[in-house]
Amino acid sequence: MTAFRVGDQVTIHNSQTGPERIATVDAFTEGNRCMVLSDGTKWRADGQRQWRVGSGYYKGPVVERTRPGDVDIVTRRRAIGVIRKFAQDLNMDSPLDAAALTRIVERIQAEQAAAPKPVDSED
Repeated sequence: MTAFRVGDQVTIHNSQTGPERIATVDAFTEGNRCMVLSDGTKWRADGQRQWRVGSGYYKGPVVERTRPGDVDIVTRRRAIGVIRKFAQDLNMDSPLDAAALTRIVERIQAEQAAAPKPVDSED
């Protein structure tokens, strides 16, 4: 018997970086030994390792029930990745005009100004 059921929201956790992805349990196969998630990945029904990974030592991501805060962490991680990719690809040949770039900069500055300041700041 598995701790998960079809329709459960789960989080794929990496042992070093924490919550990576949010998914939903779509189905069980292989006599309820394999769990298929909404992102297409297959896991053992207990969520401890991916299905049919080689027989060697496995220390990788695991599937756990989604806990409070997991969605925020995953959303933040994804947003930071998109922003970094955007900034990395940005150069003078980019198709965005000066007005669009100025709007982006203004929004970044507004969000930074609205963010809570660290308590231990010595400014």
